[in-house]
Amino acid sequence: MDGKMISYGILSGMEQARKFKVAIMLLIVAGAVFAEGEEVGNRLYDVLNYLCGQMVMLLPVVALSLLILAAVVYGVGHIFGSETKSKAQSWATGMIIGMIISMLIWLLAKPLVSLFLSPDAIAEDFCTPTWGE
Repeated sequence: MDGKMISYGILSGMEQARKFKVAIMLLIVAGAVFAEGEEVGNRLYDVLNYLCGQMVMLLPVVALSLLILAAVVYGVGHIFGSETKSKAQSWATGMIIGMIISMLIWLLAKPLVSLFLSPDAIAEDFCTPTWGE
């Protein structure tokens, strides 16, 4: 037997295992959804509304914190030697990229979460932050 046949056999087995895991997960989710009936839709709406509200509330704070921290790291990096300066620049760049990604998630939170709900189910106050609840 050559090496190609052995690796092909292992890969096909890994692919079959992955497909089996996905099928089991789908069966579990489908069972949970169909077991409860109408109540699941209401709970799903409540959970997605809460999740979206929390993202809308927290992500701007995270983005602003990352921006301020990136500025501090970049500034402190210039005080020390060249090695620390290059590390600080890469850390600051990573923080700026994280800020941009968090702002993109913030902008797309409501449209992405509402993909999981029917258009009839979405109320006007969907995805609003809830303070103290």
